[in-house]
Amino acid sequence: MSTRTKSLLVAAVVLLIVVSGATGWLLRGNGDITNAAAKSDVPVGVPTIVSQGELSEMARHHYPFYAAGNRPGTKMEVTVTKKSAVFVRYLPDDVDAGDKGEYLTVSTYQAIDGYDALKGADKDAADVTESKNGAIIAVFKERPLSTYFSFKNAGFQVEVFSPKSGESKKLTDGGDIKLVGGGS
Repeated sequence: MSTRTKSLLVAAVVLLIVVSGATGWLLRGNGDITNAAAKSDVPVGVPTIVSQGELSEMARHHYPFYAAGNRPGTKMEVTVTKKSAVFVRYLPDDVDAGDKGEYLTVSTYQAIDGYDALKGADKDAADVTESKNGAIIAVFKERPLSTYFSFKNAGFQVEVFSPKSGESKKLTDGGDIKLVGGGS
């Protein structure tokens, strides 16, 4: 297989993962993203600064999603899409919500079989490992700033992005990315 063909295959897999995640509609609780966002004062489609408490309250009304907890010198911005993805972004204290800069972001895409997609990734296109807790973790060579993970039968996939080389993998491997409201 040529390098160009492999590159196109990798791009197609990553696109499939992101598009599938963004089109998910399954939710726990009341099953409606608008309802979950309204109960947490996070308008759908609007980047909103939230506290750890507000993030935890949102998790009570929404399907499971992940974040990196409190990070010194940052504030949390949450964006919930109409397609049920949740983006938790860590902004420096002096940056406003909606800023176009690149910052640490933990994205949870719902209604996607991320586990099988990641496990089946071409080994030439991605570094794929399995964690002690059973998660499949992948870093695609064409997207080295993002680390993806999912669990068997989870129905979601998480992307950890950092503009700092190696940070997304370090945070994922180190257990810093946790289920919001998961008690761990």
